[in-house]
Amino acid sequence: MADKKVVIFIVEGVSDERVIAAIRNYVPGSCRVYIHITRGDLFTKPGVRKNIKVRVADQVKKVMNATKFRKREILAVVQLTDMDGTFVRDQDVMIDSAVGKDPNYREDGIVVRNAGIRQYIQKRNREKASELRAMCASAEIMAGIYYFLFYFSCNLDHVMHNNRNMPVEEKIRRSRDFEHSCRAHPEHFYHFFHDQPFAVQGSIDETWRFIEQGNHSVQRYSNFHLIFDVLSQLESAGG
Repeated sequence: MADKKVVIFIVEGVSDERVIAAIRNYVPGSCRVYIHITRGDLFTKPGVRKNIKVRVADQVKKVMNATKFRKREILAVVQLTDMDGTFVRDQDVMIDSAVGKDPNYREDGIVVRNAGIRQYIQKRNREKASELRAMCASAEIMAGIYYFLFYFSCNLDHVMHNNRNMPVEEKIRRSRDFEHSCRAHPEHFYHFFHDQPFAVQGSIDETWRFIEQGNHSVQRYSNFHLIFDVLSQLESAGG
């Protein structure tokens, strides 16, 4: 029997890893899953001069070095990202001195506590929006390796628990609970992401055009349900 091809999932943190752990039940029999944690948002890391496609490819190379996967063994890379209000208008980043040091995400925009943070968020959003568009247009991350980018809006916690501004401790606890629930009831994973009002309908390109509109990138939406279609397509590609 030929060696199984690898599908690498790139996620930001441990909570993300726990939430998507059950994806292993849905990959084709000819494939296996490896989940790689970047410990931060690759699209907003400060002080990084490399373009975004090189930065993502560097993460794939890290996986190859750690696992000894050969390039020809890797079928696809699937990256997950939080929107964090990336596409809101500059005027929808608002100031309220009563908020804490972290941005507060709301249905109508982002609230920060002073003008300096407002300027930082506006700049961050412009840069991240540009990089997301670049990666959405990428069919491959390296020659012969398919690439797919999916989003959670406003962030993973918002999609999972309808809370945009969840404390870290609660985020960790609830992601663990979801992982355990999917382990006990494997079908829960599919139905949670696929059969919900937050699942944006359309092709991958259409769902990305949708999230760029208005204040959608701070509202509760995701296109992650399309991963099930992608995995079905990879079954024939991975042969």
